[in-house]
Amino acid sequence: MLHLVDSNVSPPVSRTDEETHRLAHVRRYEILDTPPEVAFDRITALAADIFDAPIAIISFLDRDRLWFKSHHGLDKTEVRWGTVTAVPTMEALIRGEFGVGFFASAPLITHDGHELGALCVIDHQPRSDDERQRRHLETLAALVTDQMELRLTARAAATRAAILAREIDHRAMNSLQLVASLLNLQSRVTQAPETAQQLTIASNRVLAVARVHRNFSADESIERVSIVAYLRRLCAELAEVLDVVIDVDGTETTVPTTQVLAIGLIVNELATNAKKYGASPIGITFGPGAAGHHELRILDHGNGLPEGFAVGKFKSDGLGIKVVTVLVEQLQGQLSAGANPAGKGASFTIDFPRDLPEAGVGLRHQG
Repeated sequence: MLHLVDSNVSPPVSRTDEETHRLAHVRRYEILDTPPEVAFDRITALAADIFDAPIAIISFLDRDRLWFKSHHGLDKTEVRWGTVTAVPTMEALIRGEFGVGFFASAPLITHDGHELGALCVIDHQPRSDDERQRRHLETLAALVTDQMELRLTARAAATRAAILAREIDHRAMNSLQLVASLLNLQSRVTQAPETAQQLTIASNRVLAVARVHRNFSADESIERVSIVAYLRRLCAELAEVLDVVIDVDGTETTVPTTQVLAIGLIVNELATNAKKYGASPIGITFGPGAAGHHELRILDHGNGLPEGFAVGKFKSDGLGIKVVTVLVEQLQGQLSAGANPAGKGASFTIDFPRDLPEAGVGLRHQG
C-alpha cells in the first residue's frame, strides 16, 4: 500500500503476480497518457492549498514509470527508472527526482480494492502535517477514484449503446428487406401490368434505402463520415446490383452524419436513372464547390438529356427526379442538369453547404 509518510523511504517492492495484476487494472481504466482534465486539476490545486504546499500530483505507477495525470506546480509529467529488478516505491521516485523535504500521499484505491497510484503533496522544505490535512487528502484521493469509476461506467455504457445500435440497425435492415420482398412478391401476382411495375419500383426503392443505410452504418465514425470512402463502398454494391461500371473519384473530406443518408439516396437514384437511360460507365465525383460548399456530380455516357430539359420544369419528370429534388432541398442545395462535360451523356450536379446542423436524413412530406 502507499502510505502517508514524510520521512523514511520504504524499501523497493519486488514485482510479483500481484503487481502484474495491478498493472492490468491501471490499463483497464485507460487513464495513462490521457490529456489534462479540469476535474483532476481542481483536486490537485485544492490538495496543495489544504497543505499550503507548492506541489500536488495525481500519479499512476506504470510498468517503468510514474505518470502524472495532474501536476499542480510541476512541469514534468512523469518520472522513469532504468532496468531494475524491483519497482521503486512512489516516495523513493519522488524524493530521488525532486529532492523534496516533505512528501504526503493518499492511495488511489478502486471500488474493488485495487491500488493504482496516489494523490501526493510535495514541498521542497521539511515540514509537518496534521490529522485534519491527512483526512482531507484521503477524501480527495477518493474523489479521484470516483472520477475514474465514472469514466469506466460511461465507457461501458457507450459500448452497450453501440452494441444496441448495431442490433437495431440489423433488425431494421431485415425489416426493410422483408418489406421489399413482400412488395416484389405482390408485383408477381398482380394482374395489372402497370400496378406490378409500380410495386417493383417500390420494392427497389426500399432495397435502396436498406443499401444506403447499411453502408452508412458500417462506418465507425459517430459525428462525421469520410464521404468518398463511403461512396466507394455504396457504389461497389450498387454497381453489382445494376450490373454496370461505376467509377467514384474526388477529394476526400468528412461530412456530418446528418447529410450522409440523403447523399447516398441521391447517388442511388441518379445512378439507377443513368443505368436506365444512359450508358456505362457511370461517374461519381465529390469535391469542393463554391466557397463553403461541396459539389456532388453524377455523369453517364448515354444519349444525354431530352431537348429543353430543366429540373422541375420538364413535364415528364419522373418520381426519381422528384425524390432527388426533395433530398437536395434537405441538404439546402441546388440541383442542376446538363451535358456531360467530357462529351456524350448527361450530368447532374448537386451543390450544397458543408455543414448543416439541422439537415434531415430522410424524405419530408411535401405539402
